[in-house]
Amino acid sequence: MIAKIIPIKSIRKSNFTSLVKYLTDPQGKSERIGQVSVKNCYTDELLPALLEIQNTQEMNKRAKSDKTCHLVLSFPEGERLSNTDLNAIEERFCKALGFCEHQRISVVHDDTDNLHIHIAINKIHPRKLTIHNPYYDYKKVATLCEQIEQEYGLTQVNHETRIDKTDRIIQDIEAKAGVESLLGWIRRECLDDIKQADTWKGLHQVLYNHGLEIKERGNGLVFVSNNGVAVKASSVDRSLSKPNLVKRLGAFEPTTHVDQLRPKNATTPKSKAKHYQPKPLQSKVDTSKLYEHYQQQQTNAASLRKDQWLKLRKQRDLLIERAKQEARNKRSIIKHVQAGPLGKRALYATVGLQFKTTLDTIKCEYREAYAQLKTDSRRMSWLDWLTVEAKSGNAEALLALRARSKRYSRNGAVKGDHIAGIEYNNNQSIKSGVESVTKDGTVFYKAGTTAIRDDGKRLFVSQCSLDDSLAEVLQVAISKYGNHLSVNGSDDFRKSVVQAAVQSRIRVTFDDPELERHRNQLSRQVVFQKHSKTSTLRRSL
Repeated sequence: MIAKIIPIKSIRKSNFTSLVKYLTDPQGKSERIGQVSVKNCYTDELLPALLEIQNTQEMNKRAKSDKTCHLVLSFPEGERLSNTDLNAIEERFCKALGFCEHQRISVVHDDTDNLHIHIAINKIHPRKLTIHNPYYDYKKVATLCEQIEQEYGLTQVNHETRIDKTDRIIQDIEAKAGVESLLGWIRRECLDDIKQADTWKGLHQVLYNHGLEIKERGNGLVFVSNNGVAVKASSVDRSLSKPNLVKRLGAFEPTTHVDQLRPKNATTPKSKAKHYQPKPLQSKVDTSKLYEHYQQQQTNAASLRKDQWLKLRKQRDLLIERAKQEARNKRSIIKHVQAGPLGKRALYATVGLQFKTTLDTIKCEYREAYAQLKTDSRRMSWLDWLTVEAKSGNAEALLALRARSKRYSRNGAVKGDHIAGIEYNNNQSIKSGVESVTKDGTVFYKAGTTAIRDDGKRLFVSQCSLDDSLAEVLQVAISKYGNHLSVNGSDDFRKSVVQAAVQSRIRVTFDDPELERHRNQLSRQVVFQKHSKTSTLRRSL
């Protein structure tokens, strides 16, 4: 499992109520919100608890730091714990961080491949009204994660204490965007050559050969690629910070002229194979054409956004100029009005107030339209674009998402209630009724009243599924995998699937001999009961 405290990176402080409202927003998904629990408050109701926590935070006037702690506990794919276990794990983390007596609201989310819990904690003690900021929290959290993995038999993963900070940054950037980062590319391609340079000229030459340039920015140094992407030199490696480089190479020397760095005997242009270009991370599927389409679409969207913005500005300026002209016309009329000085002054004041009100209205409407324009035409990352395309029915985008997933390379049995088949179509897309698509290519949709998570090889079924809707799940499975299915999960789920197949007279067989015998037994009972009813009816006649 992974536990992480989400930092507040903006200048403004986080708002506890806004955070909880975001966490409890279903966003149109049937499986997003699970258990919602309130701890250490006088009430278990959500809205009164929010008011209580907000009032507690406002009673502390001295604290200048953020008063809210946002803790996220995420479990590996397929691992679903009971609410009792989740509550016990939550309690242990809060106790380890020193928040055992603090007010908190936790929300379980199940709208991704990984079950996760969001815990919003009030840092202000409800009685002492003092703020608590845990020290070395990442070490405590990582140690507790290891203990819980062993106790509950969870998949063991690397924690923050085991991973280099730069490697963790690279993993976060590339996992969220799906595109190779400049930071990761430098570390993989030319970090050793950069470290071996013993003069500034030699360093500039190495960087030039890889399409890079080093520049001063603020009190440090940055590496800049040919396409304008920059990264801090100290982020690549601590030995490349400005103090360390000055200590090793002497005072900083700016980049020399490009002609001096270009080899004199070079008859062919420099190879672009070693130059950084943002591109999707390597996978089993060729995504070059899809990425070109993505880049072209983003370029067109940026151009359209600029045109719309210019239109908004032009319309705003036109309305302002019209309001100014109307105000001038009114003032010119007032000049010829037969009234005393006080009367004219009152009229001029009225015109000025009307103009100011009109101007504020125009500017407010412009800001709202501009904000809506930014929301509607925002730039999407590569993975976000793929999920949108996959949700709209693009089978190639869905295949690209599933090809980058590492779920099939992990060892061990797949956990959770699911239905699979021997033959499957990993490129098959659901064209209607899709609620969401994850960045690993898992499609969320509903069959009847049952929520399904389709990862391409398996159909994971919600734990709160009803027997009446399992027949529709079986129909979906048959359309994907054929009439010979594999049912895995809890015993109750397996028996429910067999019972639904028999009651709905679905022609299907199971690869598990025990389930198949159970199906045949139930089928014979149904036939026997039918014949018994028929015989009884005939005797009565």
